[in-house]
Amino acid sequence: MKYTKKPETAEHCCSILKERGLIINDPERAIKYLKNVGYFRLTGYMFHLQSKDGKHNFAEGTKFEDIIALYQFDKKLRGIIAENLESIEICLRAKLTDKYSVQYGFFWYTDSTLFDDKEIFDNINREIQETFNDPKELFLKRFKNKYTMERIPPSNMALETLSLGKLARLFKVLKSRDGKSEIANEFNLPTATLTSWYIYLANVRNICAHHSRLWNKKVTADRPIFPSREKYRFKGVVFDDSNTTLYGIISMIDRLLISFDPGNRFAQKIEDLIEAYSINCTLMGFPENWAATANWKAK
Repeated sequence: MKYTKKPETAEHCCSILKERGLIINDPERAIKYLKNVGYFRLTGYMFHLQSKDGKHNFAEGTKFEDIIALYQFDKKLRGIIAENLESIEICLRAKLTDKYSVQYGFFWYTDSTLFDDKEIFDNINREIQETFNDPKELFLKRFKNKYTMERIPPSNMALETLSLGKLARLFKVLKSRDGKSEIANEFNLPTATLTSWYIYLANVRNICAHHSRLWNKKVTADRPIFPSREKYRFKGVVFDDSNTTLYGIISMIDRLLISFDPGNRFAQKIEDLIEAYSINCTLMGFPENWAATANWKAK
């Protein structure tokens, strides 16, 4: 099938939305949003308000302000998620380099005997080497200038150059020796579970980094493991698809943060944001009575 749709002006898109029953009290403001944000991006905040018969008519009483409020909610939501994923990423990086450097030296990441997967080991070391060959970071440049005999950086610098996705996969392919198990224990999770969470949350971080819609998206790539053992399992409500929804994402981030920052306000910030925008949380995979039964409520 050939794509035959023709590009339309923001003014025409505004007219289409009005024809479909959307209440637009301030057309000038609506056109400004359509120009500066884009019609396609905003459609991600419209679908649940439109008919599913192919005509895309809006539910009675739907206003353009409803769509913009949801767009703004999602933007702030991604900010909170990204901020706390940063803390989680930094924590894993610090634990990895500290434990393995003390036990195996600063260049432990180049020791293939510590890893189960040669291909991932080679890829990560190749990336670190390429970054070091043509460094952009000042700390790498200074290290190269001072330690002219070294051809690679120590772990505390090398791991700083890796994305969360690469860092998670490096952790995954480490052999199950004391260091890996100790790190998982510090997060109060089984090793396999912790690995799957970090790999999955790297996908979530990428969604935030690219400013994509998150609030009701099903994130199905690299679905994480939810532990079933009493010692580790969530105490609140868990659905079969919770490891694909925002509800599951919040649950995982909350659990990880509590392990090293028990006084954090992550969950409270999410709740405050939901209240401020009066969001229908079931569209994000929340249980009906989530205020009492959510995973971050039932400890």
